[in-house]
Amino acid sequence: MIQFLDMAKIYRNVFGFNVLPIQGKKPTIAWENWQLIEQSESDVIGLGWNANITGIGGICGINDLRNIDFDRVIDPFEGGTGFSLVQMICKRLGLGDKYLWTVKSGSGAGFHIWVKVRENERLKERLNGPKSVYRLYLKDEGLCDHIELRWNNSQTVLPYSKHDSGNRYSFLYDEPKEPPTEIDADVLLECIEEFCDLQNEKDVLDVGKRTFEPAGFDREKLESAIEFLENNIPINCYEDWYRIGFGLVTIGEEGRKYFLKLSLGNQHYHDSEFAINKKFDELMKKSDGRITLGTVYHTAEKYGWQKPFVKFWYIENDKTKISKQNFKRFLEENGFCKLPLERGYILLKVSKNIVREVEIFNIKDFVIDYLKRLDASHFEDVHRIKVIDAVIKGAPQHFVQTFLEFLETRDLEFLRDTKEKGFLFFANCFVEITESKIKSKRYEELEGFIWDKQVINKRLNLEMREAEFERFVRNICMNDEQRILSLRSGIGYLLHNYKDSTNAKAVIFLDEKLSDGAYGRSGKGLVAQAIGKLRKTIRLDGRNFNFSKSFSFQSVTLDTAIIEFNDVTKKFNFDKLFSIITDDITVEKKNQNEIIIPFHQSPKIIISTNYTIEGSDDSTLDRQFVIEFSDHYNKTHRPIDEFGHRFYDEWSNEEWNSFLNYMIGCLQLYLSEGLIQCNHVNLEKKKMIDSTCAEFVEYFDSIEVGKEYQKKELLESFKREYEEFAEIQPVRFSRWLREATKIKRIKLTERKSGTERFICLGELKKLDNLDESFFD
Repeated sequence: MIQFLDMAKIYRNVFGFNVLPIQGKKPTIAWENWQLIEQSESDVIGLGWNANITGIGGICGINDLRNIDFDRVIDPFEGGTGFSLVQMICKRLGLGDKYLWTVKSGSGAGFHIWVKVRENERLKERLNGPKSVYRLYLKDEGLCDHIELRWNNSQTVLPYSKHDSGNRYSFLYDEPKEPPTEIDADVLLECIEEFCDLQNEKDVLDVGKRTFEPAGFDREKLESAIEFLENNIPINCYEDWYRIGFGLVTIGEEGRKYFLKLSLGNQHYHDSEFAINKKFDELMKKSDGRITLGTVYHTAEKYGWQKPFVKFWYIENDKTKISKQNFKRFLEENGFCKLPLERGYILLKVSKNIVREVEIFNIKDFVIDYLKRLDASHFEDVHRIKVIDAVIKGAPQHFVQTFLEFLETRDLEFLRDTKEKGFLFFANCFVEITESKIKSKRYEELEGFIWDKQVINKRLNLEMREAEFERFVRNICMNDEQRILSLRSGIGYLLHNYKDSTNAKAVIFLDEKLSDGAYGRSGKGLVAQAIGKLRKTIRLDGRNFNFSKSFSFQSVTLDTAIIEFNDVTKKFNFDKLFSIITDDITVEKKNQNEIIIPFHQSPKIIISTNYTIEGSDDSTLDRQFVIEFSDHYNKTHRPIDEFGHRFYDEWSNEEWNSFLNYMIGCLQLYLSEGLIQCNHVNLEKKKMIDSTCAEFVEYFDSIEVGKEYQKKELLESFKREYEEFAEIQPVRFSRWLREATKIKRIKLTERKSGTERFICLGELKKLDNLDESFFD
C-alpha cells in the first residue's frame, strides 16, 4: 500500500509543495489558509491522512509553483511524426526533451508540467486579468482539448495518486531529485502566445475556487469535538490540553463541564475533579479572550476529528426544500458571520486566524461549490442537482441582507501593531519587530485575527544583504545619509499601522527639482509601490480627486492600511484631509450603509506630487512629513536603465528576500528613532514659487531686511523689472508679500501714514510651533 503521508512529506520538505489529502481529485479538508501560508512538516502530518485517501494534491501558487495541465491530449506522446505537443511546450520553455517534472495522468490522456514562475503583472494583464486558472485554447486544433495554466489558489493531483480508473498518476520519465525548474514569466507568456489563441480564450473552468474551514460555535459541534478528544488526544500533549481549556473558558461555566469531561475521560490524565475545577478557575483568571473555541476545533481536527455535517435541505411532498434555520447554521459552521461597526455591519468569512470580507456573491459561490464537492453519501435521499436547484430557486430568500443579518455577530480581536511593536505576515512565518529585535514566529504562535490581505505571498528568511532597493533609495537621496535616514523613517512610519493622534501626518513625496509644471519620473511611484507590497494600499487619482463627490472613498475597506493620492495638483485641497489624518474616516458605498473606520484603524496617507502643498499655517505644516526626491532618476534615466530589469516583476526570490529585510529594517528604524527630519534642498524655494511665481521669488530676494519701503514703490519697482506683470493688482502683490514672509519666517511690519502704506521685513522670527527643519 502506498503511504501517502510519507510521500506528502517528501513533496513538502524536498520540493517545497503545500499538499492536500484527496479522494479522486477533491481535497478532503478545507484548505483556504494553505493557499496563503506555507506548511510545516507538522502541518502536513495533521492534515488527516486516513484509509479513504486516494492521493495527494499540490497547491499552485505557494513558492511560485505553477502547473500547465493538458486535457485529453490527442496526439501520441511517443511515436507519430515530429514532437508531441507536450514535448514541444517543454522545449519552447527551455526545459529540454525529457523534463523530469512531466506527469502523466491516471487517465492516460492528460499531462501536467510543473514549473516555477514568479508573479508577473504583464502576464496577468495579457491573459485578461488575475485568475486562479487560465483556460487556453490552441491555435492548432486537434492536438488536445484545451490547456489550463493553474496559477494560484488551485490544486493539481500529484504522482502517485490513484485515478478513478484504477491507474495511477506517474512521472513520465525518472523521478525528479530537485524542485521544478524556474522559468521567466516572459518566456512562458511568449510560449502561450505562440501556441494559443488568446483572442478566443474561454472563461476559466470552475476549479480552484477557495474552500473554507469552519468557525463559530454550536452545542452539537462542540460535544462532537470534545468526545473525540476525550478518546484520541495522545499522551504528553499538555500544551494542547491547556489551550483547549483556554478555548472553553470563552463560554464561561458552560465550558467547565466540557473541560471536566475531556480531562476525566482521557486515559492519560489522572487529576481529581477538584484539581481540574481548580485548573479551570486559574484559566478563567488568566484568559485574555484571544484563544477561542476555534482552537478546540483545530486541535481536534489535528488528531483526525471531522466536524458534523449540517444538512440544510429536506424533502416534503417530493419537493426539495431549504431549512432556513439549518442553512444559517451551515453558513456559521463554515465561518460566515457579521462584524459589528459603529453603524451597521459587514459580512466576514473566518478561517482559523484569517479573516476575509465577503459580499453576497462570494457566499453564493461558496455554497454551490461546497455542494458540488460534497461526498455522494450525503445525497442518498435526493439527487445532488435537485439540492443545487433548490438553493438557486431560493436565492431571493437566502442570499439577501434581510436573511444574512441573522448570522451570528462576532467581535473579533485583531492583532494590530502597538506603539512599541510592528507585525508583518509572510507565507512561511510572521515577524514581530521592536526597536531592538526582529523575531520570526510560526503561525501556531499567532494570537488574534488578521486580514487575508495582510499575508504577503513571499517567503522570508531574516538575513543581512544589500538590496537593489537600498541602492535605489541611496540614489534618490543623492547618497546623503541624513536624507536616507529620513526617507527610511518615513517608509517605516507608513508600514507601522499603529496610529498616534499626537503624531499623525501625511507623508509627502515631492520632486526636489525646480521646474515649470510637472516633472516626475523621480521614483516616487516605485517607493509607494514598495510600501504597497507589504501593506494594502488604495491608490487614488490625485489630479481628478474630488472630496465633495459621493463615494469618493468607496474603495477603502477595513483592511486598507494606506491611501495614496497620486500626482496631486498645485490646488489640491489639503485642508480636506485634516479630519482623515487625525480622526475617523467615513466611507460611503453605493447601495450600502456608510462605514465609519475609527482613527486607530484608519489608513495612513501618502501624497505624491510635483508641487508643494498649499498653506503655511501651523495646522497645515504640523500634518506633513515631506520627503524630497532628487532628479537622479528622470524620463531619460530610469531605474530599468540602471538595474537592467523592472523592479518587483523581474526580481529573483533572493532579491525579494533582500527587499523585504530592508523594509523590515525601515520599520525597526522608525520604532527606534521616530520620524527623522533632514535639511531640505529646494522645499522652501519651491513652496515660494508655487505660492507666488518664480519672478517674484527672484525679486523678493533683492528686498533688504530691516529697511522700510513704501509699498507702492515696491510694486512699481517690481512692474518695471518684470514687464509681463505690468497689470498686476496691488491686492495680489500684497498677498505674495505676506505668503513669502510666512514661508521664510520673516516678520512683516506694516504701517500707515496718511494715505501712504509702508512695510518693513524684520529680523528672522522664531515660530515655536513650526518644524524648524521643514524650511532649512
